[in-house]
This record gives sequence, C-alpha cells and structure tokens, in this order.
Amino acid sequence: MKRFLLSLFVTVILVSCQKGVVYKEFHKFDNYVWERFDKVKFTIPVEEAGMKADIVFTIRHITRYPYGNLPVNVILTTPSGEERIVEKDIRLKDDNGEFTGSVAGDLWDFEETLWPGFQFNEAGNYTIEFENLIPKMGIPGLADIGVYLKKSK
Repeated sequence: MKRFLLSLFVTVILVSCQKGVVYKEFHKFDNYVWERFDKVKFTIPVEEAGMKADIVFTIRHITRYPYGNLPVNVILTTPSGEERIVEKDIRLKDDNGEFTGSVAGDLWDFEETLWPGFQFNEAGNYTIEFENLIPKMGIPGLADIGVYLKKSK
C-alpha cells in the first residue's frame, strides 16, 4: 500500500509539472514483471490534423531492476495504416552504473523522447506499440511504462 501511495504521489507531481501535455497514459505491470511476448499498446486520439508534439516514452522501475538498459521495439501506426518502426536501446544507467532519472523512495522515473516535434498529419487514432527485446521470459523490476505527448512549437 505504501508503494502504491508513493507511486500515486510521484505521478501527481509529475503530471502537474508538465505544461503543454495533451495526452498521457500508463500501463502498469502485474508483479513488476513485463513478460517477454506481451506487447503494450497505447491509442492516441488526435482531433485535429497538423498538431506537432514530442512523443515521450516513460519508464518507472524499482531500484532492484537488474539491467542497465531496456531495449524495445516501437511501432507507431497512423490512422491510415502507415507504420514507423524504431528499435531503441534505452540506457537507464550512466557510465558509472548508477540509475539516471528521478527517484522517490524505491521508484525511479525515466523519460526518453522517441520522436521530437512529430507532425500528426491526420486526425484520428494513432497507436504506439512497445515490445520488450530482452531475451528473457520476463523483465523483473518494472512498475509501468507510459507515453505522453507534449505540444511543440
């Protein structure tokens, strides 16, 4: 229960500090494990074509997360079906082996901009799908992942 309250507090603080955020969603992992073949999908409604926004990936993990990185496959699909696929190896630790990001208690928050200034040329539902690429059956120590859009100029 303490972990949940701390997580809720950190989320409220982060959301209140982010100006220009037009979409934000998280996917919580059961038992802090992202299973190897479980893809996580977010649907982003875009009401008006022409919007420009940074697409940011968020990761929340505990201190006992066993890896220094999180390799993921990211698939962005437009309303008309066009796909953009990128493989990202997100470094969660610096060269000294220390986690980066912000910490509150045992929870670490990390952000990675996937597409800065992405032009949403169509109105409709965009989807972003994440697949973990660590070759184990499950990645322990992950609380949640998420996506948010921050309007850019």
